Amino acid sequence: MIKTHRCSEPSCSFFNQVLPHNAKICPMCGTSLTQAVQPPAMVASTAHHVQTSTPSPQHSSTINNQERPQLKLLHQSKQSFVLPRESGVIGRKSQAGDMRPDIDLTGLPHAGIISRTHAYLYWDIAQKAYMIVDNSRNGSHLNNNLLPRGTPHSLSHGDKLQLGQDGLICLQIELIYDLIMKQSLNRNKFFDVRDWNTIRVPA
Repeated sequence: MIKTHRCSEPSCSFFNQVLPHNAKICPMCGTSLTQAVQPPAMVASTAHHVQTSTPSPQHSSTINNQERPQLKLLHQSKQSFVLPRESGVIGRKSQAGDMRPDIDLTGLPHAGIISRTHAYLYWDIAQKAYMIVDNSRNGSHLNNNLLPRGTPHSLSHGDKLQLGQDGLICLQIELIYDLIMKQSLNRNKFFDVRDWNTIRVPA
């Protein structure tokens, strides 16, 4: 049975809603999903059943990592920020320093317009795309379109992401594929080879 993640915080607007299965925290309130509500386990039958083999978690993780590009955000000041895992929060650290987002924009000019947990980023395996969920007070714009708060939107290579208003914090989305992924895509012809001039591949 597929495990589902649900927010367990009653005061959250995402309470008991099904969240992406690879999410680690609730995108709205930040509650850890490690103890999320799961469907009840099926009662084991006393009848004889055929045992089926399942891929090991380590092998599945390797496959997923090969299929998932690295997400990088480029600021107009030439600073770059990388999402270290398949999901995380973009924002700025608290004054007390006890909360630090996965992508910390604290040092950027005008960083004060960014919320502590401004948005949630995660890799959606089903869509094979990174998603962003806005959770801020000042809003986020993707390609000049305001993102409704709490609604996931997919990110594409070359997208322009604005955090807050007045164009003070602008970032460009870059999806970086490793060599293994490039060879796999080329072998299976998932895309036109001409598209590689828009995708950076580390040397």
